Amino acid sequence: MSEFDRIFDPEYTASDLFTDRVSEHAAFAGALRSQHGDVVCGDARLGARQRTNVLSYYGLGGIGKTSLSRRLERWALGELESRGDWGEPPAFDRVVRTLRVDFHGSRAVDAVSIVLALRGACAARGRRFPAFDVGLAAWWALARPGTALPEVRSVSGFDVRQQMVDTLGDVIADSGGQFGVGPLSVRTTLRIVDAVMHRRLRGRLLRECPPLARVVQEAQHDPSMYVAATLAGLLSWDLENLDAGRRPLVVAFADAFEYVQGNDRVQERLFQRIVHLTPSVLWVVTSRNRLDWDAPEVEGLLPASGPRVWPGLCFDARREPRQHLIGNLSQEDVGRFLETASGTDGNPELPDDVVARIRDGAHGLPLYLDLSLTMARSREEGPLDAASFGGPLPQLVTNVFAHLPDELRGLARAASLVPRFDAQLLAGATGSLVGDAERFCRQTLVTADAHPLFPYRLHDAVRAAVTSEPVSNPGAWSASDRTERAVLLLESLRQRSDQLLYEGAEAAQLDVLELAASLCHSHALSADWLATAITRLPGFELTAQRLPSPDPDTWLGQLSGMFEAWRDDRRTAGRVAYLEDFMRRPLRSDIRRRARLRLAYAHRTRGDHAQCLGLLTEALAEDSSDDETRYQVARTLHATGDYAALRAHLAAFPLGDTTGLRIRGDLAFDRGLLEEAIAGAALRAQYLRSIGQHRLAQENEVVCLWRRSLHGIARPEECDTALIAADRFGVRLLMRTCLAAKAICLAGDAPAVANLAQEADLIISSSAGYAGWREWTPRIIHALRCRDREEAERLYAAWSQTNRTPSSNYRLVDRLFIHAGFPGRYPSAQIDDESASAVDERWHAIIESLTT
Repeated sequence: MSEFDRIFDPEYTASDLFTDRVSEHAAFAGALRSQHGDVVCGDARLGARQRTNVLSYYGLGGIGKTSLSRRLERWALGELESRGDWGEPPAFDRVVRTLRVDFHGSRAVDAVSIVLALRGACAARGRRFPAFDVGLAAWWALARPGTALPEVRSVSGFDVRQQMVDTLGDVIADSGGQFGVGPLSVRTTLRIVDAVMHRRLRGRLLRECPPLARVVQEAQHDPSMYVAATLAGLLSWDLENLDAGRRPLVVAFADAFEYVQGNDRVQERLFQRIVHLTPSVLWVVTSRNRLDWDAPEVEGLLPASGPRVWPGLCFDARREPRQHLIGNLSQEDVGRFLETASGTDGNPELPDDVVARIRDGAHGLPLYLDLSLTMARSREEGPLDAASFGGPLPQLVTNVFAHLPDELRGLARAASLVPRFDAQLLAGATGSLVGDAERFCRQTLVTADAHPLFPYRLHDAVRAAVTSEPVSNPGAWSASDRTERAVLLLESLRQRSDQLLYEGAEAAQLDVLELAASLCHSHALSADWLATAITRLPGFELTAQRLPSPDPDTWLGQLSGMFEAWRDDRRTAGRVAYLEDFMRRPLRSDIRRRARLRLAYAHRTRGDHAQCLGLLTEALAEDSSDDETRYQVARTLHATGDYAALRAHLAAFPLGDTTGLRIRGDLAFDRGLLEEAIAGAALRAQYLRSIGQHRLAQENEVVCLWRRSLHGIARPEECDTALIAADRFGVRLLMRTCLAAKAICLAGDAPAVANLAQEADLIISSSAGYAGWREWTPRIIHALRCRDREEAERLYAAWSQTNRTPSSNYRLVDRLFIHAGFPGRYPSAQIDDESASAVDERWHAIIESLTT
């Protein structure tokens, strides 16, 4: 049986015919043999200057590069039933392992997903990768706190994730607990970081891997995607420390790389970092564009560049692996394909004049042949009209659309508006039955892949042709029709986003929001819900990578411009400088409002309440009806202890139900009315939970816990529960508050309080922070309960050297030292109409109960 005998098997297309050309296969076979030799003899190593592990196929869209890549993979794995002229795959002394990276429709390189796929491809029972697993665990817990490690399995079904967890437990000495497959918490990570930095590791290999400490240190400092890409080097280090006979032969296929080959090289450098750090992996890259990593002019833009590093990418390279320009099918191949297709497997008989028209119009493009046969199969009764065939590709695409059944035609055009879709999305945007949408997704026009949320797409050439089709075509959409459908698609995506929000599926929600951003970008739309949803997602750095490039002339482009503040590893100070510059540009009013709020919050994070308050006041002057802005002004005034200004603000700008309750609860706390203070935070948390704002709800719940501990009604178990939740979300301040609350519950128990203080100090040092009221309060309470005057004096001496704004909790610290007999630092404040002496009396009673 030849390849031609199978051309109309399910999912078999003209692109598959193209991939049977011998020269491309020969290049891959040669590259595979060369890579095998380098792996066996040890030349594929990190220390080598040259990299000869990249085979590139590039050329125009529609010529079957992805199909070639997939068929090469099947051949290498021995899964190609009919090998034609390719013959049998080479017999190596080890099994070939493969993985795929698909960039179709992408704007970002998900470096951690790629390195995890590499880890899965290399995995085997009894073959461990301790340096990689420790580095990955540290990065993951710091970058994605609260998120479980994804499931990773080898081709044989081996549970790689469990092996990684087992490895962590084995190599981290005195870890203080068992690792699990659930979320890697900050507390666990701190034990890992501490063990690596202080060399408390089991196993010679880990102790002798100097890069591990540097990677973990950098992840602690900034767990960026670039650090995730660098984890690939730890995997290679582990591979190099295996016996030569146990090193796997891995081939990674990366398709449609043109999607991330932007002018700024930000995403490309992530991918190149991985490729450069995995010399023992053969990378087969398909793209419309040639790789120029060998060019001296890209030095500084990419991690490794120049002809000495990438000799196989030079124009004059002759040895495999190297780069190959892919051409179209020959006229002879086109003729053979059409002759064999005629009258077989659902295709009508193709008259000679139809064959000639298709052959002349195709110019050897496999996509053109597939579409021509699709149109031929959709014809009504009667002979084929040769005049219907042979036009330019855009005309052929629109003719195919015109011949679709009525119930599928609108679905097809809606699908052309987005880079990816699923049946539910199309049905929601067109008012069609989901069943019809599912039938459309099975059309030969549609390509299916493994995207977890939106597994279908149309070829870019098809999308472009539909976008530019004349209105005179049957069923064609005008520009306003396309915009109207784009709006309906946006609404369908909004509903999906809301559903994922309540489910807490933030990673999946980002996929939805990226698609919505693409629609806004392509159709010059604005969507306030999208901007709100994006700004509610944690991890702005990851969000920024998934947005289109900034553009000062469009709404979405300006929103992307605002998120540039979270690109390029900017810290808070750099973020403030960028946002200040951004605010000086001509901006749309809603973008300016959002940027102003982000800048205000950045100032507040730095402790600059005056700058924060000034910006919030500007926002309030523009829209005094916005309850969130009113609340943020009130919060900032309360944090500064300016009660007179807060009273005036609340009188002029009353707050909504739960925001008002929270502020009244804060004021009640300042007056020592703890039951009312607890109720305000609890009701605010309950409301936030009901609208899916789980992280903000948790902040209020921890405030409630803190106040309950001061009221003497919190239990250590409550503190542990809240600590575990805060730990999984990775919110260090909340973790410290939970530890402080527990320390108050256990005041008087010296060993327990000492352990809690040690854990708090570790969290503080890990984030380059400093001790605050969360640490001062339980320690002075413990000293007073134990009647430890020496410790109280030591604490007061340190407290005297600090300079803190007199916020509510710092006033509590001051009251505690006054109770201990030390001079106070803050003057009394008039909170409401109640006298300061009455407030002092109430707090005196609270402190008495805590310290006796």
